[in-house]
Amino acid sequence: MLTKKEIRKAVLAERRALDEETAALASQVICRKIMDIDAYEMATDVCLYMPINNEVDVLLLAEIAAEQGKNVWVPKVIRKGEKGTAGDMVFNRYEGSGEDATVTGAYDITESISEEVLEPNDTTVIIMPGAVFTPWRDRIGYGGGFYDKFLDEHPQIKTIAACYDLQVVPEIPVEEFDKKPDYVVSETSIYR
Repeated sequence: MLTKKEIRKAVLAERRALDEETAALASQVICRKIMDIDAYEMATDVCLYMPINNEVDVLLLAEIAAEQGKNVWVPKVIRKGEKGTAGDMVFNRYEGSGEDATVTGAYDITESISEEVLEPNDTTVIIMPGAVFTPWRDRIGYGGGFYDKFLDEHPQIKTIAACYDLQVVPEIPVEEFDKKPDYVVSETSIYR
């Protein structure tokens, strides 16, 4: 079996090669599917990620979630991980993507400038990114361990991973600290 690093590299190259229109249409389909999941419907706090490198555009959910009366949050890195240890992140309130509401943060990822930090509870759902998944909800992230660590500290949170079909493979190497999302949603499937 290939290593996590080799699998991640191959799948991310495929994802980057997706054309803009295909990625945009798939993102719309995936977001519609996410909205039908109980964990999303019952959530009062919805945590999204800021898409980069052709990730599924879950920010399509931001305005809809706000209109539904949900609080919307996005990640902020507060400490990058050292070699072999996970970094730390929090989720700050998201108030839109305008220049006066966001700033470029760690890893060149856009972050909210809001100082209001999420207090996770059992009505919190995280829509999480990832590089590679299996139909059994195994996940390869980007290597920083941010989500694994955050979810380890807040086990009550429900998680929905968003990905394209091309990111779902039959098997990947799994380590004991790897957190499985409760759902993996692609444009054709919902794995639970």
